[in-house]
Amino acid sequence: MKDKFKVVISQHKSAILAALAVMIAYLLMFAVGITCPIKFSTGISCPGCGMTRACVSAVRLDFAAAFEYHPLWVAVLPSAVTMLILKLRGYKRALNSLVCILAALMLAVYIYRLAFTDSQVVVFAPREGIMPRAFRWTRTFLGQLQ
Repeated sequence: MKDKFKVVISQHKSAILAALAVMIAYLLMFAVGITCPIKFSTGISCPGCGMTRACVSAVRLDFAAAFEYHPLWVAVLPSAVTMLILKLRGYKRALNSLVCILAALMLAVYIYRLAFTDSQVVVFAPREGIMPRAFRWTRTFLGQLQ
């Protein structure tokens, strides 16, 4: 068992290190108040926006809030389990198909939420991204120097 664990670690070392780096980066951003790097950078919510809050609400048995945060929260656990099984059994084509279907569903729900709902979860505010804010700050700062 110990040898199998070492083999898995050595085969997936770069993926494990990348995942750890992403987790550390997210923790650091969260510590300084950046809850979503995509929304912080662009001012536009990503297709998965609200998914974590939806899953937390579902764990608390508040299903109405879970569906309001993200209606695809119900697909998270079944999809993860199915993807793991497909990966372990080597069904690459089926795994790729499932990923494409999930991506299409996420995109469809995202577009619907942006276009047809007055959601406070999914926002389109490009003026609130880091670049426009930095430009406004620089213009204000330079204006104060004159």
